[in-house]
Amino acid sequence: MKPLIVVVGATGRQGGSVIDALINSNKWTIRGLSRNITSEDSQKLIAKGVEMVSCNIDSLDECLEAFKKSYGVFAMTNFWECGATKEYEQGMNMVNAARQQGVKHFIWSSLPDTMAISNGQLDLPHYMMKARIESYIRTQQDPPLFPYTTFIYVGFYYQNFQTFFQPTPDFEFRVLLQPTARLPLYDVHDTGPVVVQCFEHPDLWGQGNIVPIVAQRLTMDEICETIRCVTGNKKIRYTPLTYDQCVGQTKETLDNMRWYNEYGDIEERHAEKTKQVYNQMKTLAEWIKETKWLMNEKNEQ
Repeated sequence: MKPLIVVVGATGRQGGSVIDALINSNKWTIRGLSRNITSEDSQKLIAKGVEMVSCNIDSLDECLEAFKKSYGVFAMTNFWECGATKEYEQGMNMVNAARQQGVKHFIWSSLPDTMAISNGQLDLPHYMMKARIESYIRTQQDPPLFPYTTFIYVGFYYQNFQTFFQPTPDFEFRVLLQPTARLPLYDVHDTGPVVVQCFEHPDLWGQGNIVPIVAQRLTMDEICETIRCVTGNKKIRYTPLTYDQCVGQTKETLDNMRWYNEYGDIEERHAEKTKQVYNQMKTLAEWIKETKWLMNEKNEQ
């Protein structure tokens, strides 16, 4: 029988990508977790042969039940749905449930410790709760909680350009990013192939490794140039904003931009590791061609 992998957030973007990659691998039995297994997205996964289980990760008991007999767990949380305190509780529930159920390989969707890296200057809650869970797992080494652990650091989705990070109607990016700041970019659908490589090669990538998921680290000027080249839209441009021009933005948003400006988020030395794990990461140009983003917009040539 194929080993069982449990995927938290199965109908979300990260989890859904992991499930697709596990299906394509054909080496695993797959159990997806969702709060609503009657949803259309859950039913589509069931039709693909995924065992869907109702689980609220607020509950340790439900996590214990959901993680039964599993070889591996892909665990993640969504800060934007629950807030910092609840996110930490959810993470600890999953860690403790996986430990009690004897999970062999625990993959945690983490992020860098902004407080440690910035010498206490930047406390980004949506980073820090994930980093605290990672720190807890790392400090439990006598014995370790799991035979294999991996910490993935996801970058900035290309898909964000279609939502909260999109240009204005006249094709201008007005953002609080300095010209030298580099965004760690990737297609969220490439999450799964990286995670599956980690499950399939635990001796290489399951030794407490940080595995970033980043295709390219680009400045805003480089992003705009890529968009212009692919779409032919010569109006695409970027105007860097100052902090004074962003009055009314939340402290979280301003600190996040400061993090990108001053610390670069995922360091280049980590980002290079992605290619070692999975060398088919989609570039921004490839993603634009595939999705046809901005390619049908009217523009001046």
